[in-house]
Amino acid sequence: MSQSLRAATGSSSASSQALELEHQIRADITAGKIRLPVLPAVATEVLSSSLDDSADAARLAELIQQDQSLASHVLRVVNSPAFRGSTEIVALQQAIARLGMVRIREIALTASLKNAMASKGSFQELMDEAWRQGLAAGLWSKEVARATRRNVEQAYLCGLLHNIGQSFVAVDLGKREPALALSDAAYLMQSLGREAGVALVNEWQLPPMVSTCITFLGHFAAADTDADDVAVVELGCAIALASIDESLDAEVVLQGLAVQHLNLYPDDVETLLSFADNIQSALESMVL
Repeated sequence: MSQSLRAATGSSSASSQALELEHQIRADITAGKIRLPVLPAVATEVLSSSLDDSADAARLAELIQQDQSLASHVLRVVNSPAFRGSTEIVALQQAIARLGMVRIREIALTASLKNAMASKGSFQELMDEAWRQGLAAGLWSKEVARATRRNVEQAYLCGLLHNIGQSFVAVDLGKREPALALSDAAYLMQSLGREAGVALVNEWQLPPMVSTCITFLGHFAAADTDADDVAVVELGCAIALASIDESLDAEVVLQGLAVQHLNLYPDDVETLLSFADNIQSALESMVL
């Protein structure tokens, strides 16, 4: 993984221009003066269907079909090596029957959310990196949630969007200062990502746990009654980073505070990490 998004963690690594921009953007976020992207209607409905126990496959297929580019994307993903079976899937209801509503919702929601942040600006490389990291975190958080008997769909959404603010900051910088040095852009994405992410998910009226996870990642114990759910995502994010860096090691994972909080034993962690190849395959398919 490129180190660009982690290269600048302190003010000493940023230029005076970046520090001034940091002040301006933070002030705009606080004052609500920054224009936030609109969540696509289909994403809102797909998300609602994930919270509705009465939602059925026909309705999910209908929702996705409303956006032809989204429907095409979903079919491309389900026919990728990670998901395809012995025969090609040519219809959304067929895809739902084979992979299940949860998986198809994940694929559709992921694509819709990424499209909401679509930008071909100066910092696309950094945005792609952040998005890949978020997707990996979502996939791993889901497995951690399954292993600890927590809400799987919630964990996926929280992991996916834990760093969505970084992408938004990159989009905003592309409008303000498209010629800004990449190192400065990376610094600002790190510095402002948490605040921007909370503002964005609140604007999108996503489940409160998404905002809670963004706020308390890195210090899950402060989340009080939500500490377990934040710890799930924190562990998912940590494993995702190690996996992307090709430094995944069970002994290192076991040292994490989230592992201890969730009462995971060495055998649990070994079982969890055994999904690495499957998750990598799903990751490659879903970033198509």
